[in-house]
Amino acid sequence: MSDIYATPESDLSYHGSSERSGGNVEDAIAGNIEVRMLETLGEAWRGLKGFKLKCHIATVIWLVVYVIAAMISLPIVFGLVAVGADEATASIIASLVQIVAIAATMPVVAGITIMGIRHAQNKSVSPGSVFNYFHRIPGAILWYILMSLMIMIGYILLIIPGIYLSFAYMFSLPLMIEKDMTAWQALEASRKAVTRIWFRATGFLLLVMLLVTLGIIPLTIPLIWIVPWVSLAYAMIYFKLFGAEARTLAD
Repeated sequence: MSDIYATPESDLSYHGSSERSGGNVEDAIAGNIEVRMLETLGEAWRGLKGFKLKCHIATVIWLVVYVIAAMISLPIVFGLVAVGADEATASIIASLVQIVAIAATMPVVAGITIMGIRHAQNKSVSPGSVFNYFHRIPGAILWYILMSLMIMIGYILLIIPGIYLSFAYMFSLPLMIEKDMTAWQALEASRKAVTRIWFRATGFLLLVMLLVTLGIIPLTIPLIWIVPWVSLAYAMIYFKLFGAEARTLAD
C-alpha cells in the first residue's frame, strides 16, 4: 500500500554525458563524497588570481539585470492605477510580475558558479558567458516559485522545516542549469545531498553570510576579495559533490 504522506518522488539519477569530472549526483545523494569546507575555502583563496575581476564584472552584469527586473513592476503599478484599477490589486499584480522578473535573472547567478567551476579546472573564463543560460529562464522561474513555495510551507509547519529547506536547496540552481535537470529534480537532488552533509553545508553558508556582513561594514572594500572568494569556494564545493559535465568544461 502506498503511503499518501510520503514525499513526492522524482527520478534523480542523471543520465547525461559519461565524460564528467569531479563528483557525481548519485554519490553525493548517497553520502559517499567527503567535502572539507574550510579546506575548500583555503583552496579558493589560493586560486583567486585571475578570477576576481571576471567575477566582479559578471556580478555587475547580474546586478544591472536584477535592478532592471526589479523596476519592471513600477510602470505596471502606475499603468493599472491610471486605468482605474484598485491600488491593492495593482500592487499584487506588480509583485507577481516582479517575482517572475527577478527569477528570470537566476540563470546569470548560475553562470557565475559555472565560471568558478571552469576557473578551478584551469579553463578559460569569460564574464559574458553568464548570458549563455538565458534559455533556461522558464525553468528558473518554475524553480524559484517551487523553492519559495516549499520554503514558505516549511516555515508555516513549525519553522524548523523552513530553515532546513532554506539551506538544503543551496545547490539546486546550478544543478538545474549545469546538469540540465528539471526544477523539481534539482531541488530534490540538492536537498538529499545537503542532508548528508547538513552541519558542514550550513556552517559554510553561515560563515559566508558572516564574511559578507563584515565586508560591508568598512566601506564595502573587503568585498572586492570576499565576493569572488566565496563564489569560487561555492563553485568548488559544487564540483567536488556533483562534478561538471563535459560541455561545462569544453573550450
